[in-house]
Amino acid sequence: MRRIHILALTLLLLPLVFVATPKGSVIEGVVVDFQGPVPFATVRSQGQADCTRTDAAGKFNLRRRENATRVTAAKPGYRIGWTPSNRHPIQIRLAPLPSEDNFDYTWIDPVRDSKKPNNCGNCHGAIEREWAGSGHARSAVNPRVLTLFGGTESPLGKDWNLLEQHPLGAGVCASCHAPTMSSPTLDYDLRSVNGVAARGVHCDYCHKIADAPTDKLGTRFGRDGYELLRPHGDEQLFFGPLPDAVRPGDAFVYAPFYKESRYCASCHEGVIFGVHVYGTYTEWLQSPAAKAGTQCQDCHMTPTGAMTNVAPGHGGIERAPKTLASHDFPGGSLAMLKKCLRLEVRIRTEGNRTQVEMTLTADNVGHRVPTGFFDRNLVMVVEATDEAGRTVDAHDGPRLPAFAGANVAGQAGVLYAKTLTDDAGRTPLPFWLPYETMTDTRLHPGQPDRRTFTFPVVTKLRVRLLYRHLWPTVAERIASQDNELVILDQDLTAK
Repeated sequence: MRRIHILALTLLLLPLVFVATPKGSVIEGVVVDFQGPVPFATVRSQGQADCTRTDAAGKFNLRRRENATRVTAAKPGYRIGWTPSNRHPIQIRLAPLPSEDNFDYTWIDPVRDSKKPNNCGNCHGAIEREWAGSGHARSAVNPRVLTLFGGTESPLGKDWNLLEQHPLGAGVCASCHAPTMSSPTLDYDLRSVNGVAARGVHCDYCHKIADAPTDKLGTRFGRDGYELLRPHGDEQLFFGPLPDAVRPGDAFVYAPFYKESRYCASCHEGVIFGVHVYGTYTEWLQSPAAKAGTQCQDCHMTPTGAMTNVAPGHGGIERAPKTLASHDFPGGSLAMLKKCLRLEVRIRTEGNRTQVEMTLTADNVGHRVPTGFFDRNLVMVVEATDEAGRTVDAHDGPRLPAFAGANVAGQAGVLYAKTLTDDAGRTPLPFWLPYETMTDTRLHPGQPDRRTFTFPVVTKLRVRLLYRHLWPTVAERIASQDNELVILDQDLTAK
């Protein structure tokens, strides 16, 4: 390991004689490492979309850009290299990546702090602010997670309490919710998480992922499913989707898979205790979005258009806004749910009855709805009143079960959820308890779900779509105040 660093440093210190670049429309140069020419490296003027590749001898020709001050080169297995664009001839040296991960690496805190100059937010202020409002930033300290995780202080006691009911599952939770947590006793108690690990899924962790293999998905989770590459000594190393990120004093690596869904898979796919608890990645694989080439990042890291520089005043350069991803990571938010769910209602009154046909479709989404945590559920509720304003009960059509919540139980409607039932008929169950059957009624992307309800003659209908993070009975017991999101609440006139 040390030998590689010395060789790379020696290479970077080799003297070269440069003269001013002659005027012309093409930059000529060569890309080398400490062994010689580097073929098939990607070369570009920093910040520009157009690029070229080196030939078998490491040589390249690149169209000159008047406003570009650096020429960069990138290739898998190397740090991104660069040189000022006003030199002639151009020679870019690539240093190889470390051969081993550093298990003793100290993680960098993401939050801005003038007393800690290396903290991510000090240079990447806009990105840090976006991330700070996301679920990733709260993953290790989310009250819902910690309460379900359990322990002696849990209001749930032994009911819906992972540590009480399946203590071996603690490490599985931590691997995704607190991936940089260290636990010498191997109990991985999220209630005791502190320091940088309490930042959850944070900048330094995400940008130390060197590869995201998918060959063991479902059996290895979070940090155990990723390949990390943390540097040794005083060197710093970051992986990311920009092919030309360079800054004196730091080393960057171009990792195009950061824009691929597989980058997300290790934390969003998992069979835990024999239950397919998290299936978002495989749902995406089977979706129209995947067939169209739409990746998770296209929806959940869509550029805002407001950012043009990831590190203004700290080595960043101006870039096209569409090339810089947002780090809000919106998921089960009200805006996202309204964007992807479409409800059509048809009302027909004939003789002594009113028939209501409701079609709910999940559009513009790359997975089933709801997705993610096992207990998330979506409820469609239909209420009817007659000319006198009296509530009218449906003659035919599905009704909501008791566990859909006391405020809607027994009403005309549909529950979209994944539920477990034991041999005694108890449902729903937490995913870590033994079960007899699993029922999955969630929406498939692009597949309309049509339901028909028949009422006596009615004059008005109230239609609601409700999204819950937890089952209502669980939310009540843990005093979750923001469990239910109202996606739609609409009054319709029956004609």
